[in-house]
Order: sequence, then C-alpha cells, then structure tokens
Amino acid sequence: MQAFADLLERLILTPSRNGKVHLLKSYFTAAPDPDRGYALAALTGDLRLASIKPGAIRTLAEERMDAELFRMSYDYVGDLAETVSLVWPGERLANRPPPLSDIVEALDTATRAEAPRLVAAWLDGLDTTGRWALLKLIMGGMRIGVSARLAKTALADFGGVGITDIEEIWHGLAVPYESLFAWLEGRAGR
Repeated sequence: MQAFADLLERLILTPSRNGKVHLLKSYFTAAPDPDRGYALAALTGDLRLASIKPGAIRTLAEERMDAELFRMSYDYVGDLAETVSLVWPGERLANRPPPLSDIVEALDTATRAEAPRLVAAWLDGLDTTGRWALLKLIMGGMRIGVSARLAKTALADFGGVGITDIEEIWHGLAVPYESLFAWLEGRAGR
C-alpha cells in the first residue's frame, strides 16, 4: 500500500505528461502482481469496491474526533479523503502497511458491517499519505491527473508495444490484469 500511496503522491505533484508516464512505468516495473494490476484498475477507474461508502468513512472520522470539528474541517478542505487523512489520529499501530492486494481482496469479500472495522484498522497503521491513498482507492474518483489513456500509454512504454495493441485487448481483460503484465513482460502470448 505504501508504494501505491507514494505513486499517487508523486503523480499528483508531477505536472508533465512524460514525467507521469515515467512514474507509472517505474511502478509497473517494481510492483509485484497483483498489486500493480489493482493499481492500474484504480487509476483507470475499473476497480469497484462496493463494501464501504463515503458515509461510513465520515462516520468513522466522527467517532474518532468531535463531529462538529470534523464537519467544519470537511467544509474547509472540501474533499472527504483529504480531510479524513489529515484529521485521523496518527497512531501508526501496525508494523507495516498491508500490500495493496490484501486491502482490495479483503474489501472485496467484506460485508458492509465488517468493512468499516477493516478500514479503521488500516487507517490506524498508515501515515497521512497512505490514509489519503487508501481512501481514494476505496471511494474512487482519484483526480490525480492520470487518465485511462495515459495509463495505457505507460503500459505500452513498459511493454515495448503500441498503445493500439493494448487498446485492442483492453475490454477482454479482467482485474488484476495478470495476463496483460505477463504478455508485456514476454512471459506469455498476447
């Protein structure tokens, strides 16, 4: 999760298209399967985590701090993920943040009753950037300056293929895109 959080932070702070492509390519090279596939799905808007909604995140934050102070903070900041990541008490209870794949798979199987407890535990174990990335992952709507087309461009650069080759097969792929990465790394056929 920390590598994904670092990627998001660097992407949002990088103004150039080529810089973003380089960051994505580096992440795809360094991250293991299925983390990089889940990250790609989150960036392209293809990752669906339905077990927790923004209202539950708001409730979690209001349980950790004064509800009125939270509402005022949210009104000032204007973004729920950013507000919660900034006001969440920084306890850092876990030794290491869980991998991105563990988070996605846990939320995929969690019930609506279990999901808030999982999210609260992860928020306790992450720093501010990690909390922000986790909440953006959960709620969607990344808005970090990376379109699906730019992510596919980075994939094409990563695999040394044309972007049209990726777009031709894109709709037949399933998250976490392990077959796509195997093809791009030369470990499998197209």
